Amino acid sequence: MQIYSGTRIEKAEAMLYFVKTAMFFEKSSLDELKSLSKFKIVDKELNNLIIEADSGLLEKMKKRDATFIHSAFKICLRGKISKGKYLDSLYAPVLKAIKSAKMGKKEVVVLECYDINNKEGYSAKDIEVNLGKRLIRDGCTADLVNPSRRVYMVLLNGNYYIGQEKLSGPRMVNLDPLRRVAYGISRAELKIEQAFDEFKIDGSGIAIDLGAAPGGWSGFLATNGYKVIAIDTADLDLKSLSKMGIKRVTVEKSPKNIVKSLSNSDIVHLKSRSAEALGMLRGIQADLLADDMNLDCRTSIGEINRYAKLLRNGGILVMTIKCITRNAPRYIREAKRMLKPAFRIKGIKVLPSNRQELTLYAVYKCSGVP
Repeated sequence: MQIYSGTRIEKAEAMLYFVKTAMFFEKSSLDELKSLSKFKIVDKELNNLIIEADSGLLEKMKKRDATFIHSAFKICLRGKISKGKYLDSLYAPVLKAIKSAKMGKKEVVVLECYDINNKEGYSAKDIEVNLGKRLIRDGCTADLVNPSRRVYMVLLNGNYYIGQEKLSGPRMVNLDPLRRVAYGISRAELKIEQAFDEFKIDGSGIAIDLGAAPGGWSGFLATNGYKVIAIDTADLDLKSLSKMGIKRVTVEKSPKNIVKSLSNSDIVHLKSRSAEALGMLRGIQADLLADDMNLDCRTSIGEINRYAKLLRNGGILVMTIKCITRNAPRYIREAKRMLKPAFRIKGIKVLPSNRQELTLYAVYKCSGVP
């Protein structure tokens, strides 16, 4: 990603959007789009869509939490990419967008490229750097600290789609949500990180991680304010956890020492099945329950409901709902029905790192709590 200052982009009533949806749940994604606006698919590659829709689509998405739509961006310019003059045909519309209106000298533009399937020997980063150098040559000034506006381009099926947006806060959603992510142990840890970001979870205390191996979720929780009880019969990846900054992991078999071990460790690993471990945790009051067990929806929620009594009132639940079929509404209904007695569901979302699953966020309500 390259950042430049230049002229302000003219605000337009855009009718085109780049929309990124949940790949496994295509029907549910399109049904969700239909519920928001009438639309027409202009261009498509897997779950990357260019659609023509009402100009108020983004506002409607903000008012209603989307489950299957990862993100949407307005498109203001479109055209064909010239194979003979690949970079030139991209630079011309970018420069046109930047020079289309006046902008204050201190306003800075982020230039971002998402190259979906136009493989011409350039990576998205190569394109950003190359076009960025040209922008500097044409009078723009590079600034990598405080961008206030973004110019972005999506390259899809030999076409370019360019848009812009004003950046009003520190959090910026990338066109490709997985382009700049890294993990220490396994891809699974991206799911818990994205859940904390999406649902704005901010807490600390004791966390119970069901199905913890190889330790990605436990590692994330331990580096974000929690003492973790990791439950799994398989081993944790101690070497990778150490690289993540986890200072001490204790493997515990005796229920008598768990509280003491928890006070002296970042993670206490109970090498047992979840049903057996539950009896070892009497007296523990947890602040968060995490579940990424590779079990069907009903079995997984059955285990969660048994562990719910260990949560304090208002304790957090983060879980993945595994879906055997593409009928996502069925799994959502089942999860809501089974969790309703003990939990208040706050959100359900297909996150960028989810595959055949959804992520659920809920809050525990004690008996008698509305």
